[in-house]
Amino acid sequence: MPTVPAREFQGRDAELALIRNELERLSDGTESVVVVDGAAGMGKSRLLAEVAAIARSLGIRVGSSAADPSEAVVEVAALLTALFDGAEPLLDPGELSTLHAQPEQRFWLLRDLQQLLERAALESPLLISIDDAHWADSGTVAAIRMLPMRLMGLPIAWVIALRPPREATPLVFALEQLKQEGARTVTLGPLDDDAVVQLATDMLAAQPDQSILKQLAEAEGSPFLVVETLLGLQEEERIRVVDGRAELIDGRLPHRVHEKMRERLGRLSDEASDAVTVAASLGRTFTFDQLARTLGRPASELLAPVGELLEANLLVERDENLAFWHDLTREAVRASVPVTARRALDRQAAVVLLEAGALPVEVAVQLAASAEVGDEVAIATLLDAAKALVTTDPGTAAQFGQRALEIAPAHHPQRGEIVGTTAIALHITGNSEQAIAFADRALRETLPALQEAEVRLSIAGMFAISPEIRIGAGRLALNLPDLPKTVRARHLACLFHNLVTAGRLDEARAVLEETRATVESADDARATFTLRVAESALEYTDDRFGPSHELITAAYRDGIFAGDDQRLRLAHMWHGELLSIADRYEEALAIAADGLAAAQRDQQGWAYQMFETWHGRMLLRTGRISEAAAVLEGRFALEDGTHAAAVLDAAGIVALGRLAIHIGDTRQARRLGDIAQVMLEEGTPAVRRHAGWLLAIFAMAKGEAEAARRWLRAPADPDGRAILPRFPLDIADEVLLARVALATQDDALAQLALSTSRRRAELNPGIGSIAATAAHVRGLLERNHADLREAVALFEGTPRRLELAAALEDLGAELTATDRDAAIDVLGRTLALYTELGATWDARRVRSRLRGLGVRRRLVTAEPETSGWAAMTTSELTVAQLVAEGLTNREVAERLFVSPHTVNSHLRHVFSKLGINSRVELARLARDYEMA
Repeated sequence: MPTVPAREFQGRDAELALIRNELERLSDGTESVVVVDGAAGMGKSRLLAEVAAIARSLGIRVGSSAADPSEAVVEVAALLTALFDGAEPLLDPGELSTLHAQPEQRFWLLRDLQQLLERAALESPLLISIDDAHWADSGTVAAIRMLPMRLMGLPIAWVIALRPPREATPLVFALEQLKQEGARTVTLGPLDDDAVVQLATDMLAAQPDQSILKQLAEAEGSPFLVVETLLGLQEEERIRVVDGRAELIDGRLPHRVHEKMRERLGRLSDEASDAVTVAASLGRTFTFDQLARTLGRPASELLAPVGELLEANLLVERDENLAFWHDLTREAVRASVPVTARRALDRQAAVVLLEAGALPVEVAVQLAASAEVGDEVAIATLLDAAKALVTTDPGTAAQFGQRALEIAPAHHPQRGEIVGTTAIALHITGNSEQAIAFADRALRETLPALQEAEVRLSIAGMFAISPEIRIGAGRLALNLPDLPKTVRARHLACLFHNLVTAGRLDEARAVLEETRATVESADDARATFTLRVAESALEYTDDRFGPSHELITAAYRDGIFAGDDQRLRLAHMWHGELLSIADRYEEALAIAADGLAAAQRDQQGWAYQMFETWHGRMLLRTGRISEAAAVLEGRFALEDGTHAAAVLDAAGIVALGRLAIHIGDTRQARRLGDIAQVMLEEGTPAVRRHAGWLLAIFAMAKGEAEAARRWLRAPADPDGRAILPRFPLDIADEVLLARVALATQDDALAQLALSTSRRRAELNPGIGSIAATAAHVRGLLERNHADLREAVALFEGTPRRLELAAALEDLGAELTATDRDAAIDVLGRTLALYTELGATWDARRVRSRLRGLGVRRRLVTAEPETSGWAAMTTSELTVAQLVAEGLTNREVAERLFVSPHTVNSHLRHVFSKLGINSRVELARLARDYEMA
């Protein structure tokens, strides 16, 4: 059977040269990303085919795919096809350890794919090519955003082709991120006149004369239209070749170009026209058997019509399947069919695909567009697809659910389940008041009060969505009539918890007594557990850490039997947080390690990220700057502020911002400042406090004290008090608040810092870092040497080494006016400590103070190394050694008990300090370093 005519690839020499150069870099072990954009018909697919051929000639293994609009909701479909399909797949499907059927499947699936790609790339360079990425599913888009950055330093080339986007989409954001990291862009425009001549010469095997070139000019440089025009002229035998020169017999456009597809189909036999029309409903690629089943005819009867379609270049053979000659061809065929007929064909094709083993999500798009009211198969399939997507792609899940509701009769037995699933999806999406209002109305109109309350209870307990949405769901449920005591108790406990975590503390206190009474009366283990966790958090926000610890200890003990796994993991983390507040960091870090291991074992992505963020914050508190940076940089590398709905994430972003200041990373600080602005506009009160605090920290670092004061007051309570984050809090924050007060001569801020730190110390006697902070604040505001010396002495007995350095610095600065020699001694200690901790920005500031005092002696700590092996931390050296030995990020992570993207963050620092960009170079330098 004929296929698309072979021809030379014309007019893209510069683009191919650029991409060839990128592929050749792989031989040095360096990664590459190329983004190809161009309108439909500009030759993107042909370019990618040429790129694949070049890659193979260079010894690069190739995996390729083209995203299909019919698979836009199939998780990671386009990427998995590129990695696991083809005659020589890049990866062995048997190595993918699980089916990843859990709600967090994408988180763990991408981690497994990262591991497999690392192993494969250590053996040979790889090219991953994804065409038509504008149709890619959200999982593939997430992979495009994450994997190239996490696989840096490995010989993997990514070539992503797409049509120019018409609007901002997750794919556009992902590609912009990659471009900022160095991805190259190739834009395919119209062919120039010389390229058109070359293409025509190739196809005609003769030199085209001016009559042909004049007609080709109407294609305006579109390779697709040039080829279509020439194919049409050849089909109609309207080209004559004489002595190696091709000329046009008459000047009419060929039928296949100027005709509408409906007219073109009319020139086919009835059997061929029916076959191609039905095929368009099966997708861009399909099997001979699927076509026969949809037509309801024996395969033998389709040999002639399919041969006719291949001769007409409407279909081609591709990888043992049939496919349309071009996406534009399929789109034109579909557009030529009346809408009602197209819907019926789509519906029929969906049944064939389901019978052939397609998953509900793979045919849901077709069914959503084609099903009629009462279509039982469509109702059940759309519901199954919505349930499968509700956590990974809630927006699409909601669309499928809403469509299922539209075609389900009023008293359909599955209507309640459809409404519940759709409502949950709409609440998770949470970006439209209208959508949530629809969900609320549908719940109210469809379900009995008890079922509605249970659906809303599940929404109220979703920690991954905004507390404001959870609060709204709980309040609506509590207004329902005749709720059983147990359900009401659980809802009240959840509402109380959500009010606390949202930072609505006065509202939480207002419902506390009612909640306690109801929970006690219900005698329900789950409600009791939820209440105790939330009461612990409320005591914490009021600085009563002893009672808070007692409550969470009891809650965690009893919560094992409460049947609330998510909240139990949260309680485990919260128990560790309270231990860290009491300076019991070794115990807290052990809890973090246990929580991370349990989350990984049980594949609970949200819990893993929660424990990882908390772990990073604790590392910062204990002055382990490089380790904290590695954890938090990896955790929030792809954050833009819109996902920081959870207050614990907001606290992690603040910690990363403080790290950026300590190490002088101005680029990171600018990025986090932009994120904080988004958080300030869109977050809950608790998130806004963290955002305002971070912006104040950045302003103080730039010497803009008035701006810092304004940021502090931006998320203020109605009474105008400046607000520091209280959930979670850092017991040393009042020191910086005192600095702002001094710099702006704001007595109210000064009194707030003084009274808060004093009260906290009184409520929590015996905790060294809390007493030290109170002494530090007093010493700053009252310019009292004795208090500052007390702060230093107390901090020396705690793990809070950055706070110790800050207290030393303030003591040295205060001594400058009265005892120069003592000031120099204290500031020298400060500089040594900052340098040891890796706080380079702080060290420069102290060095400047010493120079101002005339200190030029060599005993002053030298500028730390910023490049080479000497500049590396112990963790970075360990990671470098293991990676140089050939271990993957996952294997290094398991060896060091950290996450793979923490390893990746360390590796980025190693590459930067050594001035390299591949693991091959790292292995060579490591061998030289060991020999030296």
